[in-house]
Amino acid sequence: MQIREQVLLSEYTTMKIGGVAQFFIEVTTINELKEAMIFAQEKNIPFFILGGGSNVLIDDRGFAGLVIHMVIMEIEWEESDNHILATVGAGETWDNFVATTVEKNYSGLENLSSIPGTVGASAVQNIGAYGVEARELIISVEVYDGENNTLRTLTNAECAFGYRESIFKTNKHLIITRVKFTLAKEYIPKQNYKDIALYIEENGVVALSLSEMRAAVMSIRAKKFPDLREYGTAGSFFKNPIVSRAVADNFLQQYPNAPHYEAGEGMIKLSAAWIIDHVLMMKGVRDGDVGTWNAQALVVLNYGDATSDEMKKFVKKIADASFEKIKITLEPEVILIDAEKNF
Repeated sequence: MQIREQVLLSEYTTMKIGGVAQFFIEVTTINELKEAMIFAQEKNIPFFILGGGSNVLIDDRGFAGLVIHMVIMEIEWEESDNHILATVGAGETWDNFVATTVEKNYSGLENLSSIPGTVGASAVQNIGAYGVEARELIISVEVYDGENNTLRTLTNAECAFGYRESIFKTNKHLIITRVKFTLAKEYIPKQNYKDIALYIEENGVVALSLSEMRAAVMSIRAKKFPDLREYGTAGSFFKNPIVSRAVADNFLQQYPNAPHYEAGEGMIKLSAAWIIDHVLMMKGVRDGDVGTWNAQALVVLNYGDATSDEMKKFVKKIADASFEKIKITLEPEVILIDAEKNF
Protein backbone atom coordinates (compact mmCIF):
# COMPACT_ATOMS: atom_id res chain seq x y z
CA MET A 1 0.00 0.00 0.00
CA GLN A 2 1.47 3.30 -1.14
CA ILE A 3 1.05 6.44 0.94
CA ARG A 4 1.27 9.52 -1.27
CA GLU A 5 1.56 13.13 -0.15
CA GLN A 6 0.26 16.40 -1.62
CA VAL A 7 -2.04 14.77 -4.16
CA LEU A 8 -4.21 17.14 -6.21
CA LEU A 9 -7.84 16.14 -5.60
CA SER A 10 -9.34 18.02 -8.56
CA GLU A 11 -8.04 15.15 -10.70
CA TYR A 12 -10.24 12.73 -8.76
CA THR A 13 -13.55 14.62 -8.88
CA THR A 14 -16.05 15.15 -11.69
CA MET A 15 -16.43 18.78 -10.58
CA LYS A 16 -12.71 19.21 -11.44
CA ILE A 17 -12.30 21.34 -8.32
CA GLY A 18 -10.24 20.67 -5.19
CA GLY A 19 -6.86 21.32 -3.59
CA VAL A 20 -4.28 18.85 -2.38
CA ALA A 21 -4.66 16.06 0.14
CA GLN A 22 -2.04 15.95 2.85
CA PHE A 23 -1.98 12.16 2.53
CA PHE A 24 -3.62 9.94 -0.10
CA ILE A 25 -4.03 6.16 -0.04
CA GLU A 26 -5.70 3.95 -2.63
CA VAL A 27 -7.22 0.84 -1.03
CA THR A 28 -8.11 -2.29 -3.02
CA THR A 29 -8.75 -4.69 -0.12
CA ILE A 30 -10.21 -4.61 3.37
CA ASN A 31 -6.76 -5.27 4.83
CA GLU A 32 -5.43 -2.19 3.05
CA LEU A 33 -8.37 -0.21 4.43
CA LYS A 34 -7.46 -1.38 7.95
CA GLU A 35 -3.86 -0.28 7.42
CA ALA A 36 -5.02 3.12 6.13
CA MET A 37 -7.25 3.64 9.16
CA ILE A 38 -4.45 2.69 11.54
CA PHE A 39 -2.22 5.21 9.75
CA ALA A 40 -4.79 7.98 10.28
CA GLN A 41 -5.23 7.01 13.94
CA GLU A 42 -1.48 6.96 14.60
CA LYS A 43 -1.07 10.35 12.90
CA ASN A 44 -4.18 11.64 14.73
CA ILE A 45 -5.51 13.15 11.52
CA PRO A 46 -9.03 13.19 10.01
CA PHE A 47 -9.86 10.96 7.05
CA PHE A 48 -12.20 11.22 4.11
CA ILE A 49 -13.48 8.38 1.91
CA LEU A 50 -13.41 9.24 -1.80
CA GLY A 51 -15.15 7.05 -4.35
CA GLY A 52 -15.81 8.21 -7.89
CA GLY A 53 -15.73 11.87 -6.83
CA SER A 54 -19.04 12.55 -8.57
CA ASN A 55 -20.94 14.04 -5.65
CA VAL A 56 -18.41 16.19 -3.82
CA LEU A 57 -17.18 19.77 -3.89
CA ILE A 58 -13.72 19.91 -2.32
CA ASP A 59 -12.23 23.17 -1.08
CA ASP A 60 -9.34 24.57 -3.13
CA ARG A 61 -7.33 24.72 0.07
CA GLY A 62 -7.36 20.95 0.08
CA PHE A 63 -7.78 18.46 2.89
CA ALA A 64 -5.52 18.43 5.95
CA GLY A 65 -5.67 14.73 6.63
CA LEU A 66 -5.92 11.38 4.85
CA VAL A 67 -7.98 10.81 1.73
CA ILE A 68 -8.79 7.13 1.29
CA HIS A 69 -9.60 6.40 -2.35
CA MET A 70 -11.94 3.39 -2.29
CA VAL A 71 -11.28 0.95 -5.12
CA ILE A 72 -12.37 -2.38 -3.61
CA MET A 73 -13.77 -4.06 -6.73
CA GLU A 74 -15.52 -7.42 -6.83
CA ILE A 75 -18.94 -8.87 -7.62
CA GLU A 76 -20.21 -12.15 -6.16
CA TRP A 77 -23.41 -13.68 -7.56
CA GLU A 78 -25.72 -16.01 -5.66
CA GLU A 79 -29.01 -17.57 -6.74
CA SER A 80 -31.95 -17.48 -4.31
CA ASP A 81 -35.39 -18.73 -5.46
CA ASN A 82 -36.67 -16.17 -7.97
CA HIS A 83 -33.95 -13.71 -7.15
CA ILE A 84 -30.25 -13.15 -7.66
CA LEU A 85 -28.14 -11.76 -4.85
CA ALA A 86 -25.19 -9.60 -5.86
CA THR A 87 -22.53 -8.63 -3.31
CA VAL A 88 -20.53 -5.78 -4.77
CA GLY A 89 -17.31 -4.06 -3.75
CA ALA A 90 -17.75 -0.41 -2.75
CA GLY A 91 -15.25 0.74 -5.37
CA GLU A 92 -17.05 -0.78 -8.34
CA THR A 93 -18.28 1.81 -10.83
CA TRP A 94 -22.05 2.02 -10.39
CA ASP A 95 -23.03 2.09 -14.05
CA ASN A 96 -20.68 -0.77 -14.92
CA PHE A 97 -22.49 -2.83 -12.28
CA VAL A 98 -25.90 -1.84 -13.66
CA ALA A 99 -24.78 -2.70 -17.18
CA THR A 100 -23.65 -6.14 -16.01
CA THR A 101 -27.00 -6.86 -14.34
CA VAL A 102 -28.84 -5.97 -17.55
CA GLU A 103 -26.48 -8.11 -19.65
CA LYS A 104 -27.26 -11.04 -17.33
CA ASN A 105 -31.03 -10.31 -17.58
CA TYR A 106 -31.27 -9.52 -13.86
CA SER A 107 -33.85 -6.83 -13.21
CA GLY A 108 -34.19 -4.02 -10.68
CA LEU A 109 -31.46 -1.48 -11.32
CA GLU A 110 -32.04 -0.61 -14.98
CA ASN A 111 -33.87 2.64 -14.13
CA LEU A 112 -30.72 3.74 -12.29
CA SER A 113 -28.56 3.56 -15.41
CA SER A 114 -25.98 6.24 -16.24
CA ILE A 115 -25.67 7.58 -12.69
CA PRO A 116 -22.01 8.42 -12.07
CA GLY A 117 -20.14 7.29 -8.98
CA THR A 118 -19.45 4.04 -7.16
CA VAL A 119 -21.49 1.29 -5.55
CA GLY A 120 -20.49 2.48 -2.08
CA ALA A 121 -21.81 5.96 -2.85
CA SER A 122 -25.12 4.47 -4.01
CA ALA A 123 -25.79 3.41 -0.42
CA VAL A 124 -24.45 6.59 1.17
CA GLN A 125 -26.70 8.75 -1.01
CA ASN A 126 -29.54 6.27 -1.48
CA ILE A 127 -29.43 7.26 -5.13
CA GLY A 128 -32.68 7.37 -7.04
CA ALA A 129 -34.04 8.10 -10.49
CA TYR A 130 -37.09 7.43 -12.64
CA GLY A 131 -39.18 5.88 -9.91
CA VAL A 132 -36.53 3.66 -8.28
CA GLU A 133 -34.29 4.15 -5.21
CA ALA A 134 -31.25 2.08 -4.28
CA ARG A 135 -32.74 1.21 -0.88
CA GLU A 136 -35.46 -0.81 -2.58
CA LEU A 137 -32.82 -3.28 -3.82
CA ILE A 138 -30.26 -3.16 -0.99
CA ILE A 139 -30.43 -6.08 1.46
CA SER A 140 -27.44 -5.20 3.60
CA VAL A 141 -24.24 -3.16 3.73
CA GLU A 142 -20.88 -4.39 4.99
CA VAL A 143 -18.93 -1.69 6.81
CA TYR A 144 -15.57 -1.22 8.45
CA ASP A 145 -16.14 0.54 11.77
CA GLY A 146 -13.31 3.01 12.17
CA GLU A 147 -14.07 3.58 15.86
CA ASN A 148 -13.21 0.04 16.93
CA ASN A 149 -11.50 -1.32 13.78
CA THR A 150 -14.03 -4.10 13.18
CA LEU A 151 -15.93 -5.36 10.17
CA ARG A 152 -19.71 -5.79 10.49
CA THR A 153 -22.88 -5.93 8.42
CA LEU A 154 -25.84 -3.56 8.68
CA THR A 155 -29.33 -4.59 7.62
CA ASN A 156 -31.37 -2.40 5.31
CA ALA A 157 -33.32 -1.06 8.30
CA GLU A 158 -30.13 -0.27 10.22
CA CYS A 159 -28.92 1.86 7.29
CA ALA A 160 -31.74 4.34 8.04
CA PHE A 161 -32.33 5.15 4.39
CA GLY A 162 -34.28 8.27 3.49
CA TYR A 163 -34.50 10.64 0.56
CA ARG A 164 -30.82 11.03 -0.39
CA GLU A 165 -30.00 10.11 3.20
CA SER A 166 -28.52 7.23 5.18
CA ILE A 167 -26.76 6.49 8.45
CA PHE A 168 -23.45 6.84 6.61
CA LYS A 169 -23.86 10.59 6.17
CA THR A 170 -23.91 11.22 9.91
CA ASN A 171 -21.63 8.37 11.00
CA LYS A 172 -18.41 8.95 9.08
CA HIS A 173 -16.65 6.14 10.94
CA LEU A 174 -18.84 3.58 9.15
CA ILE A 175 -16.93 2.93 5.94
CA ILE A 176 -18.78 0.93 3.30
CA THR A 177 -16.80 -1.99 1.92
CA ARG A 178 -19.46 -4.08 0.16
CA VAL A 179 -23.17 -3.76 -0.66
CA LYS A 180 -25.57 -6.68 -1.18
CA PHE A 181 -28.43 -6.23 -3.65
CA THR A 182 -31.42 -8.39 -4.55
CA LEU A 183 -32.30 -8.60 -8.24
CA ALA A 184 -35.26 -10.25 -9.94
CA LYS A 185 -35.03 -13.00 -12.56
CA GLU A 186 -38.39 -11.88 -13.93
CA TYR A 187 -38.44 -8.45 -15.51
CA ILE A 188 -41.35 -6.21 -14.57
CA PRO A 189 -40.85 -2.79 -16.17
CA LYS A 190 -41.26 0.36 -14.10
CA GLN A 191 -42.23 2.80 -16.83
CA ASN A 192 -44.84 5.08 -15.26
CA TYR A 193 -42.35 7.83 -14.45
CA LYS A 194 -43.15 10.90 -16.56
CA ASP A 195 -39.94 11.02 -18.61
CA ILE A 196 -40.06 7.31 -19.40
CA ALA A 197 -43.77 7.42 -20.28
CA LEU A 198 -43.03 10.31 -22.66
CA TYR A 199 -40.14 8.37 -24.21
CA ILE A 200 -42.46 5.40 -24.82
CA GLU A 201 -45.06 7.65 -26.40
CA GLU A 202 -42.53 9.37 -28.65
CA ASN A 203 -41.08 6.05 -29.79
CA GLY A 204 -44.45 4.42 -30.38
CA VAL A 205 -43.94 1.36 -28.20
CA VAL A 206 -46.16 -0.28 -25.59
CA ALA A 207 -43.55 -1.70 -23.23
CA LEU A 208 -39.78 -1.61 -22.99
CA SER A 209 -37.66 -4.73 -22.62
CA LEU A 210 -34.96 -4.80 -19.95
CA SER A 211 -32.20 -3.69 -22.33
CA GLU A 212 -34.54 -1.14 -23.94
CA MET A 213 -35.30 0.35 -20.53
CA ARG A 214 -31.61 0.88 -19.87
CA ALA A 215 -31.21 2.41 -23.33
CA ALA A 216 -34.21 4.68 -22.72
CA VAL A 217 -32.85 5.93 -19.38
CA MET A 218 -29.42 6.51 -20.90
CA SER A 219 -31.00 8.48 -23.75
CA ILE A 220 -33.12 10.58 -21.39
CA ARG A 221 -30.17 11.38 -19.12
CA ALA A 222 -27.90 12.20 -22.06
CA LYS A 223 -30.30 14.99 -23.08
CA LYS A 224 -30.50 16.38 -19.55
CA PHE A 225 -26.96 16.10 -18.24
CA PRO A 226 -23.68 17.40 -19.67
CA ASP A 227 -20.80 15.21 -20.79
CA LEU A 228 -18.45 14.80 -17.82
CA ARG A 229 -15.52 14.66 -20.23
CA GLU A 230 -16.30 18.21 -21.35
CA TYR A 231 -17.60 19.97 -18.24
CA GLY A 232 -16.92 19.81 -14.54
CA THR A 233 -20.09 18.97 -12.62
CA ALA A 234 -21.42 16.91 -9.75
CA GLY A 235 -24.77 16.42 -11.48
CA SER A 236 -27.87 17.54 -9.59
CA PHE A 237 -26.60 19.99 -6.98
CA PHE A 238 -29.75 20.39 -4.85
CA LYS A 239 -32.21 17.96 -3.29
CA ASN A 240 -35.89 18.25 -4.08
CA PRO A 241 -37.37 20.07 -1.06
CA ILE A 242 -39.80 18.10 1.10
CA VAL A 243 -42.17 20.49 2.87
CA SER A 244 -45.28 20.39 5.01
CA ARG A 245 -48.66 20.34 3.30
CA ALA A 246 -49.32 23.88 4.56
CA VAL A 247 -46.11 25.19 2.98
CA ALA A 248 -46.87 23.26 -0.22
CA ASP A 249 -50.42 24.64 -0.39
CA ASN A 250 -49.13 28.19 -0.04
CA PHE A 251 -46.54 27.57 -2.76
CA LEU A 252 -49.08 25.94 -5.11
CA GLN A 253 -51.47 28.85 -4.70
CA GLN A 254 -48.77 31.03 -6.24
CA TYR A 255 -47.58 28.40 -8.74
CA PRO A 256 -50.47 25.99 -9.46
CA ASN A 257 -48.62 24.28 -12.33
CA ALA A 258 -45.63 23.29 -10.20
CA PRO A 259 -45.03 19.53 -10.02
CA HIS A 260 -45.52 18.03 -6.56
CA TYR A 261 -45.69 14.54 -5.07
CA GLU A 262 -46.87 12.90 -1.87
CA ALA A 263 -43.88 12.16 0.35
CA GLY A 264 -45.61 10.43 3.28
CA GLU A 265 -46.57 11.60 6.76
CA GLY A 266 -48.35 14.67 5.43
CA MET A 267 -45.27 15.93 3.57
CA ILE A 268 -45.04 17.02 -0.06
CA LYS A 269 -42.01 16.82 -2.36
CA LEU A 270 -41.49 19.74 -4.72
CA SER A 271 -39.22 19.96 -7.74
CA ALA A 272 -36.03 21.91 -7.11
CA ALA A 273 -35.35 22.01 -10.86
CA TRP A 274 -38.79 23.55 -11.51
CA ILE A 275 -38.25 26.15 -8.77
CA ILE A 276 -34.84 27.16 -10.14
CA ASP A 277 -36.21 27.29 -13.68
CA HIS A 278 -39.71 28.77 -13.33
CA VAL A 279 -39.60 30.67 -10.03
CA LEU A 280 -36.03 31.93 -9.89
CA MET A 281 -35.52 32.08 -13.66
CA MET A 282 -31.97 30.80 -13.20
CA LYS A 283 -31.83 27.93 -15.68
CA GLY A 284 -28.89 28.43 -18.05
CA VAL A 285 -27.58 31.37 -16.03
CA ARG A 286 -23.80 31.77 -16.01
CA ASP A 287 -21.53 33.81 -13.78
CA GLY A 288 -17.94 33.60 -15.02
CA ASP A 289 -16.90 29.95 -15.05
CA VAL A 290 -19.89 28.79 -12.99
CA GLY A 291 -23.47 28.35 -14.12
CA THR A 292 -26.59 26.20 -14.33
CA TRP A 293 -26.96 23.83 -17.28
CA ASN A 294 -29.30 25.06 -19.99
CA ALA A 295 -30.96 21.63 -20.28
CA GLN A 296 -31.38 20.92 -16.56
CA ALA A 297 -31.60 23.67 -13.95
CA LEU A 298 -30.45 21.39 -11.11
CA VAL A 299 -27.05 20.87 -12.69
CA VAL A 300 -24.32 23.37 -11.78
CA LEU A 301 -21.26 23.47 -14.03
CA ASN A 302 -17.62 24.36 -13.80
CA TYR A 303 -17.17 25.72 -17.31
CA GLY A 304 -13.41 25.94 -17.03
CA ASP A 305 -11.35 27.23 -14.13
CA ALA A 306 -13.96 27.84 -11.44
CA THR A 307 -12.71 27.90 -7.85
CA SER A 308 -14.46 26.24 -4.93
CA ASP A 309 -15.32 29.67 -3.50
CA GLU A 310 -16.90 30.74 -6.79
CA MET A 311 -18.94 27.56 -6.91
CA LYS A 312 -20.10 27.98 -3.29
CA LYS A 313 -20.99 31.63 -3.90
CA PHE A 314 -23.06 30.73 -6.95
CA VAL A 315 -25.07 27.93 -5.33
CA LYS A 316 -25.60 30.10 -2.23
CA LYS A 317 -27.03 32.74 -4.54
CA ILE A 318 -29.56 30.19 -5.79
CA ALA A 319 -30.46 28.98 -2.30
CA ASP A 320 -30.78 32.52 -0.93
CA ALA A 321 -33.01 33.54 -3.85
CA SER A 322 -35.32 30.58 -3.22
CA PHE A 323 -35.72 31.35 0.47
CA GLU A 324 -36.14 35.06 -0.14
CA LYS A 325 -38.81 34.63 -2.82
CA ILE A 326 -40.83 31.61 -1.63
CA LYS A 327 -39.44 30.82 1.85
CA ILE A 328 -38.42 27.32 0.71
CA THR A 329 -34.92 26.12 1.50
CA LEU A 330 -32.91 24.36 -1.20
CA GLU A 331 -30.38 22.03 0.42
CA PRO A 332 -27.33 20.70 -1.44
CA GLU A 333 -27.23 17.06 -2.46
CA VAL A 334 -23.54 17.48 -3.18
CA ILE A 335 -21.28 16.91 -0.18
CA LEU A 336 -19.11 19.93 0.64
CA ILE A 337 -15.61 19.12 1.90
CA ASP A 338 -14.41 22.17 3.79
CA ALA A 339 -10.68 22.65 4.35
CA GLU A 340 -11.15 24.08 7.84
CA LYS A 341 -14.03 21.94 9.14
CA ASN A 342 -12.87 18.82 7.24
CA PHE A 343 -16.48 17.72 6.68
